[in-house]
Amino acid sequence: MEEKKYIASDIQSIEGMEHVRLRPQLYFEDCFKENNLNSLVFGTLCHAIDEYFDDNCTEIIINAEKNSLRVKYNAGMSLEKSWDLTKAECIMTKIGACSNEKKHLEVGDEFCRVGMTTINAVSEKCELKTIWNKQKGHFIFEKGYTVFKEISETEISENSTIISFEISKELFGDSIFELNDLQLKLNSLRERLPNLKLELYKL
Repeated sequence: MEEKKYIASDIQSIEGMEHVRLRPQLYFEDCFKENNLNSLVFGTLCHAIDEYFDDNCTEIIINAEKNSLRVKYNAGMSLEKSWDLTKAECIMTKIGACSNEKKHLEVGDEFCRVGMTTINAVSEKCELKTIWNKQKGHFIFEKGYTVFKEISETEISENSTIISFEISKELFGDSIFELNDLQLKLNSLRERLPNLKLELYKL
């Protein structure tokens, strides 16, 4: 068999998160195997659970319907600068930053196998609103890229985070969040994290 020879023009330069969008089956094997989007939920909980182990997060509310997901919890995502970005934006847009920012290795091993950045990349739109140390951060992402960010002071002292995802139909077809199956998986997680209030509702 003749060996294929590659030349310079065969090399494709892929920017940002395009490699995730080109091969979603490689990154989200469980979604395609189970024909639903449920495994994405657990990837979006990594920061909240990291804060749970430090007693900073006691409640997570998950709302899901069709290809839309919203996660709300009572801990803030850090708006401290990491290089030229806030840590919150790094977690959402830089491969590896999600697990690198974890304070607890077990969270990185189990909940950060995919990472928030990768889930953001396969979202047509994602919105992050967080309150951290009397600072308010508002970010909007499209296909993993930041299109809007605003950071301001606030008088609100309670930390919180809300992340909303609209998962790409182009990449996942007719797959949706299956709430009955998702509830069973969350029940199992709740047993392992007994001090965490974990609720699931239809969006």
